[in-house]
Amino acid sequence: MNKEDLKKEINTTIDNLASKIDEMEAKKNQVKNETQNKYTTTLETMKAKKEELKSKYEDIENASDDKWQEIQSSLHSAKSSFKEGVNELSSVF
Repeated sequence: MNKEDLKKEINTTIDNLASKIDEMEAKKNQVKNETQNKYTTTLETMKAKKEELKSKYEDIENASDDKWQEIQSSLHSAKSSFKEGVNELSSVF
């Protein structure tokens, strides 16, 4: 995957995940009290990971050609971690 394709993929992922966070934020009040703390904590973690993913995206923008592949691996890891959080929150419903 070249640098531009990776940037497009990550940008699309960030947009999709931001929408998912907004959706989960709207559902937060539907969660029972005993699970609401975990839900809220996971949601906050996801928001932080989204910001991390955005930061790594910016690293690609500024990376030299030989460094961007190293960043690519890191981005894929962050993306996977973020999706796991979305799945965890989705399982509550």
